[in-house]
Amino acid sequence: MVAPIVEEVPSPEVVPQLAKVRPAPARRTAPSSKPRPGELICGECGEGNAPTRKFCRRCGHSLAEAEVVRVRWWRRLRRKPRTLAAGARPRRPGDAKGRRVLQTAMMRVRTAVGVLILVFGLLAGFYPPLRTVVTQQIGNLKQKVAGVADTALTPIRPASVQGAGTTADHPAKAAFDTFTNTSWTAVWNAKKVPTATVQLDRPVALRKVIVSNGDRKTFAAQLRPASLMFKYSNEKFDLVQLADTPEPQEIALRNAVGVSNITVTIVNVFPAQDAKTVALSEIELFGIG
Repeated sequence: MVAPIVEEVPSPEVVPQLAKVRPAPARRTAPSSKPRPGELICGECGEGNAPTRKFCRRCGHSLAEAEVVRVRWWRRLRRKPRTLAAGARPRRPGDAKGRRVLQTAMMRVRTAVGVLILVFGLLAGFYPPLRTVVTQQIGNLKQKVAGVADTALTPIRPASVQGAGTTADHPAKAAFDTFTNTSWTAVWNAKKVPTATVQLDRPVALRKVIVSNGDRKTFAAQLRPASLMFKYSNEKFDLVQLADTPEPQEIALRNAVGVSNITVTIVNVFPAQDAKTVALSEIELFGIG
């Protein structure tokens, strides 16, 4: 069997052409300026572009998949700029400086006040007379703040007064007779301190007491009470500190509510050379009832 003869068809002639030159890929280089937050980073050359651009301003590459420059995390913690209300004016350049000066001055004042309070507290802690005066002044200040309530207070007069350890011519009732030229005088014994029992004619709520310390005629020659304890029939008490002065001292009472009798005890005294007795001029009671 004879194989068929296949004729070859000649290929068409082609005019020689120049080979196409491929453009060199853009290399990622340093951006011409530092990218700012929100800009688009070109994936080809690394240039930063405005968020509104579609193609890179340096190499023309598409920005469809470009990376967005994010704000650093510590910058996000900063306070946002204050938005001014309509008609408000922005601060002038000198305002910031004035504000810093004011803040510095306030910080210095707070530091100075803190140091003064610390020093005064240490002095009051190590110097008992100063502590007594401070306690007294604090009590007076609190009483002044409550001045509106004090307008309703009335003097409370004892129905009877009995004292232990008193001298014959200076009984305990002399401290409640409303006269400062008389005094309650008692022999001082730290183991058996002087007391006075005050009986009231009705239950009352005592709010404050005014004490005139010592004996005005012989103030420095006798011992003076440094602290008094007021013990009430309601089983509560107030321990008050006195200043070493003959001037009247106003002291607030906190626990004398619904009381019908009071026991006044001289707890300790201010010293006097060669003195054996302690004197107290006057105790004035004020309350409601």
